[in-house]
Amino acid sequence: MDHGIPDIAVNSTFSALERGSKFVAAPEPARSVLQHSKSHPRMLDSNATSHVWPFGALAELLDNAQDSECGATKVDVDAYEVDDGGMAITVQDDGIGMTRTNLHCMLSFGFSSKEHVQGNVGRFGIGFKSGSMRLADDALILTRQVGQASAALLSTTFLRHIDADDILIPMFTWRIQTVNGQESYTAYEPIDTAVWEQNMGIVERYTFFKSEFALLAELKKISSPTGTRIILFNLKQPIEFDFEGDPRDIRMRGHEKDVDELTRTSSRKPAFQQYRAGQQMTLDVPEDYSLRSYMEILYLRPAVAFTLRGEPISPRCPIQRLEVEYYRFEPYTPKGISDVRSSPIVVHVGYQNPPGKTKHCGFHIYNKNRLIRMYQRFGAQLQVNTMMKDMLGVVEADCLEPTHNKQAFNTTEIVYAKCKKHIEKCMNEYYFGMQNVRLAGIGSGKKRALPAKSKLQAATRKVASSKSGKSKRTTTVDNFTVVDLHDQTTKQNRNLRSISTADRMSVPFPKILRKLMTNRLSWPFNEPVDAEYWGVLDYYEVIKTPMDFGTIATKYDRGEYRAEKSGHGPLQFVTDVRQVFYNAWTYNQPGHQVYKSAQVLARVFESELSKVIGDDDKWGLLSGTTMAMTSAAHIPSETLNADLRPQENSAGEKNLDSVMTFEDGIGKANEHYLDGINTSCRGHQETIRGLIETRAAQAISKAISLRDIAHARLQEERLAREAFEAELEAQTMETIKIARRQDQARYAKLEVERETLLTCLADSNNVKKMLQDKISALESEIDTLRGNVPS
Repeated sequence: MDHGIPDIAVNSTFSALERGSKFVAAPEPARSVLQHSKSHPRMLDSNATSHVWPFGALAELLDNAQDSECGATKVDVDAYEVDDGGMAITVQDDGIGMTRTNLHCMLSFGFSSKEHVQGNVGRFGIGFKSGSMRLADDALILTRQVGQASAALLSTTFLRHIDADDILIPMFTWRIQTVNGQESYTAYEPIDTAVWEQNMGIVERYTFFKSEFALLAELKKISSPTGTRIILFNLKQPIEFDFEGDPRDIRMRGHEKDVDELTRTSSRKPAFQQYRAGQQMTLDVPEDYSLRSYMEILYLRPAVAFTLRGEPISPRCPIQRLEVEYYRFEPYTPKGISDVRSSPIVVHVGYQNPPGKTKHCGFHIYNKNRLIRMYQRFGAQLQVNTMMKDMLGVVEADCLEPTHNKQAFNTTEIVYAKCKKHIEKCMNEYYFGMQNVRLAGIGSGKKRALPAKSKLQAATRKVASSKSGKSKRTTTVDNFTVVDLHDQTTKQNRNLRSISTADRMSVPFPKILRKLMTNRLSWPFNEPVDAEYWGVLDYYEVIKTPMDFGTIATKYDRGEYRAEKSGHGPLQFVTDVRQVFYNAWTYNQPGHQVYKSAQVLARVFESELSKVIGDDDKWGLLSGTTMAMTSAAHIPSETLNADLRPQENSAGEKNLDSVMTFEDGIGKANEHYLDGINTSCRGHQETIRGLIETRAAQAISKAISLRDIAHARLQEERLAREAFEAELEAQTMETIKIARRQDQARYAKLEVERETLLTCLADSNNVKKMLQDKISALESEIDTLRGNVPS
């Protein structure tokens, strides 16, 4: 027997001829005794478990058509009912098709020539097996090239039925010839007719194609000269897809309403969705349950045209959605990665129009043009606050390593940690320095104009950091030129000299408000309370005068706090700010995080207001101070020196002039704090005393109410206990009576049995005596007879 390469290739499940150019051949004597490593059919099910989300599994089939090796220009996804009443899903492309050898490799494990190929996301050689077997028990692959066509069946139904211990695949190949304009298919492989008939019998039994003619009719649905058609049937039970709700779409069944939802008072509808850190479970994400919506964003720059159930897919580029304040950061390439994977990370950030009207936030992360993560949140988006909660972004990160299911990244790599840190840095730079829609957490969604001086400083910084050689006159920053901003500032300063002292008093208000809003504890107060979002449905029943810093900022921009020959505007500003704190103290209990945050911010506000007003408080702005509620005993120690940290300006840069040592900061903070309290106490002792008496009266009233409630509860418990004891005593007496009656009945029964036994015993004694007499008579008769008999 010849032990050459041809025999090895025939007896192996892969082509040794193709691998001969890549690997050094083993010595022939050793090769002839090597054992083939089989793959059990359970491997198909185990491999499919990597896909939890069905659309992620279906995307594996679309990736094969999107990759450059396929050469496709169009991909059709459809679903139709088969003869046995079930549904089948098809994926068809007009690519170059596959040879019999390539088809065999696709159905084997680990064969992939896509690794590190530009534009291809596939690399592991398991995508088709894991994706198709996650969705269905059986998959039929039909492919054609010029002059030939092939078909193969990957069926776990067949493998389980025959109890196979290896993955067996019926496979056919036809030669295609055109005669008189008609295509004819001639059997080519397997060459042995008996083997062909045996394989065809498997297809006819385990598929809905009952003849070779029906199989060829399905193959002819590939209308292009070349292409591939994949049919998934015997879908996993229970059925996860809804094919009837929208004839243009395939949806997850989890998006449907149930009976309980008809009684919900919430405006948000339940929907199937994937878990994402920081995202509400009631948030509607169409991409999670609608295949059409998912396919619209699956590829950042699609290379083929997709259709779903006969309707074209209109791609939605996530970058184009960032209409408001869009910004693209410079590419960033992490250090320490191999040259093969060395590619820059590009971050796009912005807001959806109109901003503030959507609960969606986070970043779409693409790897080699393929969407890996949707709405992934970073940094402040994961915290319980309102900052960056509607910021959207797109990240192109080709250097990251996706997991096998292409729905996540390998988070253990240092490259991922660097990418995450870079994204969070871009978020902070954008939020605090580049965009104007939000101002340190303002949730009104309206564009606010920064003070002219701040804009001039921001423009100057941007121009100084720019490498452009253009003239200063033509440099535009935030739709203003530097010279225009300078002229505007000069004009404003000239106007400030002409306004009254009262009007000038309202000028420091933006500075005070900005200091409050940029404080790290201000997140609960920067926008109106969303009672439904935070689960405090009774908030607006308790709080009759809601107020927040964002609303105050908007009112200030509208000029409602101007001092026009009276103190009404400044008084209204001070009242509104204090109302924010009173609302927090009214709704929340002492010791609550929001309660403590309000104490800290109230102390900051009163201190800053005292510095601005000084001794000339002709309108009584310092009356009604909240200093009594901001006692140091009620403020956490870690927040006492929050104001001592370097403050950040509108561009996210730290003001180095405000940096001080820790000891100096503590002394200065304590000095300012004590001065503010002493001044307030000296000027407004009656107000403070009245406030303390009011709070004390409220506390006493609350304590009395709690005492009455406790007393009522004790009375109810005493009555309940007495009733329970009476019921228990009655039940005990009844149980004793029943037991006594049962004992008496048993005693009477035993007496009857005793009398019966005694009677039987007496009768037995009489019988015994009678028998003994009879025995004695018989013995006497026997003795008599024995004497009469001669010896």
